[in-house]
Amino acid sequence: MGSCQLCSYFYEEKIKESKHTLTTSEGELTEKKQKQDKIKEIDFSQRISTIGSFNSISQKNSSENTNNYNYILPEDLSKRENILNFYTISPTILGRGGSSNIFFSKKNEKSFAIKQVLKGGVAKPEEILREAKISLFLNHENIIKYYEIFEDIKFVYFVMELMDSGDLFEFITYSEEGCLSSDLAIDILIQILQAVEYLHSVKNIIHRDIKPENFVLQFDENNNIKIKLIDFGLAIEKPLNGSKLNEIIGTRKYQSPEMICGLGYGEKIDEWAIGVVMFSMLTGYEPFRRTGEYKLEESILYGQINFEIIQDDELRILNERFLDRNEKSRITCKEALNYLNNLKVAREPFYNEEVIMQRNYYIENYKIMINGKFNLYERNTL
Repeated sequence: MGSCQLCSYFYEEKIKESKHTLTTSEGELTEKKQKQDKIKEIDFSQRISTIGSFNSISQKNSSENTNNYNYILPEDLSKRENILNFYTISPTILGRGGSSNIFFSKKNEKSFAIKQVLKGGVAKPEEILREAKISLFLNHENIIKYYEIFEDIKFVYFVMELMDSGDLFEFITYSEEGCLSSDLAIDILIQILQAVEYLHSVKNIIHRDIKPENFVLQFDENNNIKIKLIDFGLAIEKPLNGSKLNEIIGTRKYQSPEMICGLGYGEKIDEWAIGVVMFSMLTGYEPFRRTGEYKLEESILYGQINFEIIQDDELRILNERFLDRNEKSRITCKEALNYLNNLKVAREPFYNEEVIMQRNYYIENYKIMINGKFNLYERNTL
């Protein structure tokens, strides 16, 4: 499948400029990879030893003199007090990030999730500040609710609503086939699109890090699924003058062709990433699976996407619209929402008992698995 003319031109120029890199021998690449893995290994061990126990570190930080400390967040965004004076926090870790842990906590018998972000870690100070500025002012049923923020010497703490049923990546990969049924995929996609459309149209924000790991789940007693978008560290407001952004950011395999090309991009990068997530949900595979940065980049720009393995014809058509390499003709969240809502209305009367039973069986077994990952006893005894 051909890429747009501008991307082709840019990529050819980029190949010329980087010829010495592309012609690096296989042995040199292997050696470089080993060094990178070693650095990551050292960084991870240091990070774990630094993060340590939530309670012991928070208590230690609260006792240190902070008179001359330069805080990341302004006082109108965060409280510079010991968070343990306000919340009871379990050692139970609900999730991990590059420089953060998410803990289960309670305050006045109400449950919360607390994201503890390590300063000086993977997250840059400007990313922490950006997440704080954006997240506190979002209000949508498919976006995680942020309540308040604390900051001490070593950490920033985001107090959020609790969604303790794992993330979309875990939910997709739990299946033996590695993919979801069409009816379940439609329900999830509608909620994803509602969240991103709200960011684009109401708040003028581009998320820039759409991926399965950034959607968390919750189920009600009838196994209805609720999806919420998290992590706004890379989010940014759209330029007021309509100009393009140029920063290459986010997870490589979800980056759009126009971002990789370096010719400027807008909100349509989020729609592209949704298309990548959608392909994984429907097939159990990633649309671009080459190893190595340049091979993956080439696959995103030029690779043939095997849409034929998507068995649902109407969802295949939509996925092709999302993964359109020409951003001008790429479908928008609003257009896709209209398409999926009409599709859901047309199909629901024909969902038979077997479809519903299979869906409930999958969700019930997933809930057993995900609950087993956390120490529920520690949560319930807070």
